Amino acid sequence: MCPVSLIRGSPVAGSPVRCRGRSDHCWMSWPRPVWSSWTATSCRSRRCSCMSSKPRPSLRLAADTVRGHRRGILGWILGSAVAMTAIGAGFRSETERFTGGPKGMADSMEAGVQAMRLLRWPGDRLDTLGGYLTYHNVTLLVLFLTLYAAVQGATAVRGAEAGRSVEVILATGRTREQVVRDRALGFATVLALIGVGVGAGLAMAMAVGGDSDPVGSFAIAFAAAACAFVGYGLGAVLAQLGVTARSASALSALIVVALYLYTNVWDRFGPLSILRFVSPFYYFTRCRGLVPGAGFDTMSFVGLPVAAALLIGVAARLFGRRDVGSPLWSPRLRHTKPLARVQHPALNRLWSATLLRERTGLAVWSASAAAALGLMAWLEPEVIDMWDKFDITRRMLQVDPGFSAGSQYLGFVSELTAPIAAAYVVTQAASWVGDREQGRLALLLSTPLSWTALIGQRLTTVLAGTVVIIASALAGLLIGATVVDVGLDAAGTARIAASALLLAAGLGAVASWLVIWIPRFAVSALAIVLGLSYLLTLLVPMFAWPSWITKLSLFGATGHPYLQTPSPGGLLFLSALAVAGFLCATVSAARARAIA
Repeated sequence: MCPVSLIRGSPVAGSPVRCRGRSDHCWMSWPRPVWSSWTATSCRSRRCSCMSSKPRPSLRLAADTVRGHRRGILGWILGSAVAMTAIGAGFRSETERFTGGPKGMADSMEAGVQAMRLLRWPGDRLDTLGGYLTYHNVTLLVLFLTLYAAVQGATAVRGAEAGRSVEVILATGRTREQVVRDRALGFATVLALIGVGVGAGLAMAMAVGGDSDPVGSFAIAFAAAACAFVGYGLGAVLAQLGVTARSASALSALIVVALYLYTNVWDRFGPLSILRFVSPFYYFTRCRGLVPGAGFDTMSFVGLPVAAALLIGVAARLFGRRDVGSPLWSPRLRHTKPLARVQHPALNRLWSATLLRERTGLAVWSASAAAALGLMAWLEPEVIDMWDKFDITRRMLQVDPGFSAGSQYLGFVSELTAPIAAAYVVTQAASWVGDREQGRLALLLSTPLSWTALIGQRLTTVLAGTVVIIASALAGLLIGATVVDVGLDAAGTARIAASALLLAAGLGAVASWLVIWIPRFAVSALAIVLGLSYLLTLLVPMFAWPSWITKLSLFGATGHPYLQTPSPGGLLFLSALAVAGFLCATVSAARARAIA
């Protein structure tokens, strides 16, 4: 007899119920009289998934996916439109002021392009608005959109299993393959809508810059969406193998970042350069419709959604072979005698228990940061040679020209710790929102833990995790620099670590407040703040605004700490942000009426 759930339908007494799993059939004898409004449906285990009839085709799950991402769609469209239009206007303004016009500016950027090759590549036709926008904005947008899609793919089904909503969906008669398929169709629609919005933003930016190209704008935007869809498929596959949705998300993000970095320097890996064909970013670089002369490879564009469909098919197949809530392979514990359960000392505090629970994700964050900074330090000799070739040690970082080119490059690389710390804070804020929605917050507050103590524990978690990540990143930087025989400044490295930690404290406090005040919009608000902060650091030099405006940016508040001691004003700004965020969080918590 197989266990079943009852939902609305119309069974007949004594009717057979087919089991889609390792068993062949279940025969269910229904007692008379039977309510004609109930029937047997799916089971939790892969060994017995009972269904009395095939459900009618429905796209409700796909529509629900689009509805659930409506704020994300709006955020991506508005954010990209603002960024693209601002950069387009800035390009036109700067080329008009630059000696030699667009060609002179492109030549002056060559050294910086080589310095940032690991992060953005290729950099072709920078003397045109299309080439500049593609290099400066679109390449990073593709990375972030693919990361976003990979995380969504990892949580689309596996994340829902933690809240037991997958079991409810399966109880309606849908098969597991249909669940994966419908969620994927829904997210494909999400990416298509984002592609439309990004294309419109690019077309607007090109028009503002005086070089209108709507066809190329929409072509490269849809190529970016197709590349991101491959990331979704990758996350969906890894979710079936991972122990938890969080570990699968972290692993997906690590693989996406690794593929992106590898694609930017694939020609330096010798025989391993053949691996470029497994990277979706390689095919995206062949679809740069806005870059004059680069062309648009239709086969590469078509191959991206085909690869995504294959990955989603694999994910659906794997989902059908495992139990709900469990990974595909789980070790079987065999004990010869009963074991006593010992409380781990780290579980005595919320912050340490959180770090212990998220140790896999923290390890992935640390490894990714170390690998990125280590690789960029490894490229230092080639970058300096390029700078010498063009006789340029100029304003990439806009600091005192008394600093050597090597010091400026290491300063630029080490400052990447700030956006890494900021991204980690955003992921923590997302987990706090999840705690609230899934009832864990109410469980925590049912203990003697007060709101103020909870906020303090969360900030401690952020700071402790940031310390681990930043220490790993700087260790990777040191290893990479040592390999190529480049020395690091100890005082500058210490200032980098301190400034990144201060940024995490300020942003973490603001995140704590937003999660309590506006939980549904907290993550989106943080993303907007970070986007505007990054955009501000670009627009100030482009439009020759006063330099003090940069201090209002989270990333510009500390200046260039590897080279110079941060200004007191910037440090005071971040410190005030941390204190004000904590106080606002405690006040909002005291006024909260409902916890759910």
